[in-house]
Amino acid sequence: MEITVTTEAMERLQTISEGSDQTIRINGELVGGCGMNVEYFLWWDEVLPDDLLLHVDSFTFVMDKETLGYIGSTQLKVDYRPQQGFRLVTPEQILAYGLQVKERWGVS
Repeated sequence: MEITVTTEAMERLQTISEGSDQTIRINGELVGGCGMNVEYFLWWDEVLPDDLLLHVDSFTFVMDKETLGYIGSTQLKVDYRPQQGFRLVTPEQILAYGLQVKERWGVS
């Protein structure tokens, strides 16, 4: 997996992290009934033993095997637009937009 973080996304991450090194989890979860779909989340988190680690500047992006399978691509771009929030984009599709990085356990 190759991850690219745009300049806009990196600037926003540096602003909201207050300059400290951080770990960001990219998480995909299956949701829905008959029409299954994947919702993506960005969380400040810790590295777990089976995580894939991707280092970009002072940030470590982590994801589990299920999320990697949901993404379905070897390339992922993390972008940020002030009106849309963070976006997760592969060469094939926009996976999610309107994302904010939140604390995993409920504190934003």
